[in-house]
Amino acid sequence: MKNIRVGLVADPAAPTAIARRMRDVSPPHGDVSWDITVMSEPFTTGSEDVETAVGRLQDRAREREWDLVVGLTELPLHDDEGRHLLVQTDRAQRTAVLSLPALGGIRTHARSRRAVRSLLSAMSEPKTEDGEQRVVLPQFGGRWRLLLGMVLANRPWLLVPGLKSALVAALATGAVATVNSTVWLLADSLSWWRLVEQAEASTCSATTIDSDIGSARSHGVLDGRPSNVRELAAELVEPARSEASLLAAGRTCRTTHSWVP
Repeated sequence: MKNIRVGLVADPAAPTAIARRMRDVSPPHGDVSWDITVMSEPFTTGSEDVETAVGRLQDRAREREWDLVVGLTELPLHDDEGRHLLVQTDRAQRTAVLSLPALGGIRTHARSRRAVRSLLSAMSEPKTEDGEQRVVLPQFGGRWRLLLGMVLANRPWLLVPGLKSALVAALATGAVATVNSTVWLLADSLSWWRLVEQAEASTCSATTIDSDIGSARSHGVLDGRPSNVRELAAELVEPARSEASLLAAGRTCRTTHSWVP
């Protein structure tokens, strides 16, 4: 039985959790076995180019002596023509990148498991054709599926408990606004897409403020506790997990904004 060394490189947080549940994935045929290793690394940070992501995965495969490597990212993938991608593969280098948000955000664990199993099976075939292959999302339904996956990847329901005071203030402001005729006249004068744009901007601003407050609270700034400046700077600059999460949230807002007329 031939043993194939497989590397799963996943972005921190949710993609890493999904990848770790794939260690027991087995090939469809019993003549080979997969030795799967999971690595948590933000291989898409700092670049939206899918070719750059594939190149970074190939570097990791050479360093770790993997036969196959698959990257899992929670960021959207685009080709040179601006089309949204589900998968980008390089059959010659036995490398593939899977965009988790392109799966739709629903039953992500099961769908990603099937997708990774199919990719590994195809790339492990001895007669695999060389060259790059891409799975492009449909022009219409695929964009909405990608948007849904990006929104659910950010877990917006976790924002509500952290914004209790802000929600109370918003409800109080809304109650005052309902009896103020100026607000109604202003809303009536704006077009519907302007109102949607303003609501989106408010949501993104609230997310950013909550992230800043959470970071300040975790470092004791709001509690008056002394903190080491070097440790604080290292924690703010070094962790790629926070950077990847902020990139995902920012790109969700930007993608949504670009689809508003």
